[in-house]
Amino acid sequence: MQPEGTPSTPDDYTLMAGIAARDEGALQTFYDRHSPLVFALCLRIVKNWAEADDLLVDIFWELWDKSERFDAGQGTTVTFLMPLTSSRAIDRLRGKTKERSSDNLQNNPSATTATPLGDSINAETSQAVVSALAELDANQRQAIECAFYDGLSHSEIADKLNKPLGTVKTYIRQGLIHLRESLRTEYRSR
Repeated sequence: MQPEGTPSTPDDYTLMAGIAARDEGALQTFYDRHSPLVFALCLRIVKNWAEADDLLVDIFWELWDKSERFDAGQGTTVTFLMPLTSSRAIDRLRGKTKERSSDNLQNNPSATTATPLGDSINAETSQAVVSALAELDANQRQAIECAFYDGLSHSEIADKLNKPLGTVKTYIRQGLIHLRESLRTEYRSR
């Protein structure tokens, strides 16, 4: 509960409206809230700190530049931000023609300029996502991981899992709905 006289933190929908109105403070608050999750997904896909950091900047720049793409009637900001992040990270990964540098997470964990607070927030956010994923039905979780972590299309996932295309789409949709609700509950309780 907020102490009396303390301004409440705006919700994501209010922040997105502020971003659309070119309020830099709204972007900063939104960035502070969601950058650990975006960075974690970028890092999981590209497996390189420098690339993930570049992607983080690119994704939030695109969010600022094309904020009108967000439609509150279509879902939460997280369900808007995660596919955008996944898509940009996979595009970056596919666009690379050179071998990844050895400056990745396994070889050089000190390559980041993380702070203890940032590490703590990142760990909390990552744990919330991992917990939400663990609550999913195994088929839903596997389909979502194939889509977001491996960058597979729905058809490729259907082939990989040996399931009908419609079933895979249902797994992903129902899984995302469940994730949205789990994460929404998690963030409301903070």
